[in-house]
Amino acid sequence: MKNRKWWDIKALTNAQGAAVAEIRIYDEIGFWGTDAKTFVSWLDEAAASAAEVVVAINSPGGDVFDAFAIYNALRRYAGRVTARIDGVAASAASLVAMAGDRIVMPENAMLMIHNPWTVALGTASDLRATADSMDKARDGILAAYRHKSGKTDEELTAMLDAETWMTAAEAKEAGFADEIEAPVKLAATARSADLLARFQSAPSSVLALVEENAEPTTTPSETPPSNPAEAVEPGSPPSPAPLNPNPVAVREEPGVLACHVFSACRAANLSACAESIVTLTALKDRATIDAAIRNAADIAGLCLAAKLPELTAQFVGDGLNPDQVRARLFDRVTQAQPRVNNRQQPVARDAGGSAQASKPGLKASSVYAARKGTTKPL
Repeated sequence: MKNRKWWDIKALTNAQGAAVAEIRIYDEIGFWGTDAKTFVSWLDEAAASAAEVVVAINSPGGDVFDAFAIYNALRRYAGRVTARIDGVAASAASLVAMAGDRIVMPENAMLMIHNPWTVALGTASDLRATADSMDKARDGILAAYRHKSGKTDEELTAMLDAETWMTAAEAKEAGFADEIEAPVKLAATARSADLLARFQSAPSSVLALVEENAEPTTTPSETPPSNPAEAVEPGSPPSPAPLNPNPVAVREEPGVLACHVFSACRAANLSACAESIVTLTALKDRATIDAAIRNAADIAGLCLAAKLPELTAQFVGDGLNPDQVRARLFDRVTQAQPRVNNRQQPVARDAGGSAQASKPGLKASSVYAARKGTTKPL
């Protein structure tokens, strides 16, 4: 897996001539990239000779436990820590921001807090252990937000449950920010569209920012013309793009694909099937995932028609296709119906061929009783 570095640390000098360590977190924290242990070691080295640490954040979040490690490392730093939200500090990224002695937000920046969430697989015991871990993470998040904002746990819990997005003014009023600066030109982080899809209440202004800054997709075969004569003159019509006989597929990060699964399943009312789709597809690629979601939607329609929608998640988890589901539903429905005897019963007729009323058949118990009444003891 690619060892992606989602942060950058530089040694700078401020206006007063003092040494400053500036940390930039401009991507998803932790997932399938450099872990927090490496980050903290670099931070300790950079901060050792710095009078101040500035943390610049433009991130949709990431691994909450890596965020805790960064938060605690910044809190341990003896000097001044300034957190600057350059664009969006959402989810785990907002936790990192809370480590600042002073939190600065441009007028058009956003802060978002919500409950931790995860993808879990395994036995019932594994899932209970995961739930316990998430509860502990939530307690730690509450402590960080409470320390900065001064709000009660009840107030913060309501904000977490609602997935609360705050403008700079709202964040300052709620105690999550200390200073508002002039607005700046915001830039979308890498893979922002897919990462923001995991959230339920992302404001339109943030989504518009992502769309506005979306970069066109290029293939590795697209290179600048080596001959200047081949360059397009201003005002001339563009020539058709050359076909790439050997296209190279760029694999998306598993974290992005996992977010796509949960977002698409939520939109299709298939949330109960999301974890099964993650497991079945192994997050191979988007085409495989979309095919699995279409398969799950077809299965859901069949189960709904059979008035057995509760079986959808089970059938999807078993890796069945719609034809196999049809067969299982047919067996299930027919077994639930009362049996019908279609065999024709013989009709008794008299000497003239007319049908006679059927007479009840003899029972062994009746024969035995009759014989017993006529038999004389010796």
